[in-house]
Amino acid sequence: MVLAEILIETENLKKKIKQLMVYMNSVSSRNSEITDQANTKLLSLLDKHRSYLILINEVNNKTEISVGGATLSLANAIIITQTTKKKIDILNMLIDNENCVLDVIAIIDNRDKLLEEYTAIYKEIKYQEWRIEIDKEGVG
Repeated sequence: MVLAEILIETENLKKKIKQLMVYMNSVSSRNSEITDQANTKLLSLLDKHRSYLILINEVNNKTEISVGGATLSLANAIIITQTTKKKIDILNMLIDNENCVLDVIAIIDNRDKLLEEYTAIYKEIKYQEWRIEIDKEGVG
């Protein structure tokens, strides 16, 4: 199994946990047996989710990637892309503001540079996620 598959399973677990919490909340005042079953299932899903998150964290911290001559951990690359994406969103907001009093052309140029950086790092992250083999044995 590759890291990307674990990431997909982790997202699916988050959805299952959320759904089960909503369900458990709705039946908790009506049926103790079903609530107990839902609670047991929920605790099991939370344990599995935690195990996946720990595994992902370990792999992301151990894996090094190279982007533009710089070497950094996959974990740090993810943080950089998240921050860069927020910067891009802010600049897009300014560009889209028809009342913006700033130099929109300069903002577009700045945004485009950030997009290039974001794309380069994001591409390498995704490449690694589909390349890194994970031994899922003993997890969750």
